[in-house]
Amino acid sequence: MPQYTVKNVTSADDGWYRSVTGFAQHTVWLHGVMSGLTVLLIVVLALLVLGSGWRAWRRADQVAVTACAWACVGTGVSVIAGLLLKQVFQETRPCLAMPQVITVQACPGPTDYSFPSDHTIVAVALAAGLWLIDRRLGMIGAALAVLEGFTRVYLGQHYPHDVAAAMVVSCLIVLGGWPLVRGPLSRVVRVRTRASSVSGETQ
Repeated sequence: MPQYTVKNVTSADDGWYRSVTGFAQHTVWLHGVMSGLTVLLIVVLALLVLGSGWRAWRRADQVAVTACAWACVGTGVSVIAGLLLKQVFQETRPCLAMPQVITVQACPGPTDYSFPSDHTIVAVALAAGLWLIDRRLGMIGAALAVLEGFTRVYLGQHYPHDVAAAMVVSCLIVLGGWPLVRGPLSRVVRVRTRASSVSGETQ
């Protein structure tokens, strides 16, 4: 498979990456917090999506239930798209490309590519799905997703452009795909809802 490079057009990222990782070395007290947040934020976003979907199911909000279903499916599609992009670009992690830079977390192996950021893809996809379910919670989700992206650079795992690209990929798929899947997915959810109601009534 041919390799394409994004590094030659994003060299400014080196400076931004060094600035953030340099800031990390001056905020040792944040290392444990950021290491925990990089996982916890995704868990919180997933719980917000599932919790919002459950409440929508209980109040028979067809649109919100459909949006919850798409949030889950769209997140999966976004992850697959991100993995494919990694294989296309095969960008070396910055912590390997710039070994002189001290990072908070140990660097992954050379075949664990950098572009785009997987963690950010998941966080932004969940946040976008949450926005489709509930606008207010979606704004909270967006803030959490941005923080997730920052943790990836802070910990030394990704360039800023890895995070930015991940945000674009997830938004294009989850938000851009919503008008296309809403109708068909709504019909599937409606059938499932009716089947569940009938089952509950016969018990």
